[in-house]
Amino acid sequence: MLDVMEEESFLERLGIPGNKAVKVLSIFGNTGDGKSHTLNATFFDGHEVFRTSETQDSCTVGVWVAFDPSLSLILLDTEGLLGATSKQNQRMRLLLKVLAVSDMVVYRTRAERLHNDLFRFLGNASQAYLKHFTSELKAMSDRCGLEVPLSSLGPALLVFHETSNTKLLGCGECCCECCWAALSAAGLR
Repeated sequence: MLDVMEEESFLERLGIPGNKAVKVLSIFGNTGDGKSHTLNATFFDGHEVFRTSETQDSCTVGVWVAFDPSLSLILLDTEGLLGATSKQNQRMRLLLKVLAVSDMVVYRTRAERLHNDLFRFLGNASQAYLKHFTSELKAMSDRCGLEVPLSSLGPALLVFHETSNTKLLGCGECCCECCWAALSAAGLR
């Protein structure tokens, strides 16, 4: 477990120069839905940067971080939303902090249809985000001269919904053109 108290220490541990501009992409979803695999395949040519498992057992506890220097992108791999824990409130606070620092959020699901847990998580996260970060969002909006609703200042969201009938677009790999197009649209590529 890594507990970093200062931004400089965090950047140093990841090998990021302190003056380098970076973006942050985080991935959420239920346990066993392929979050770590998706990040490995999309950003690291299939190399296991984030630990994966052949079973639906949870590999990721807490939040794991990697840096892709070619894209100046910090990637945050989060533990599954349905993972067994007696500390659900602590998990939600951790995930809310991840949302607060993310420029883009990927919600990864392998369900045959989108379930209520997706909408419940996103709704609760959105309400908590605005509740806890409204003053910071307002200050940033004022500093930057933005004239947009505060609710539009959170991270961009991409729902990656795979079913048994899903056929990937593009080259047939996780790193296909449609994935890169989504990253480009969010300013992450």
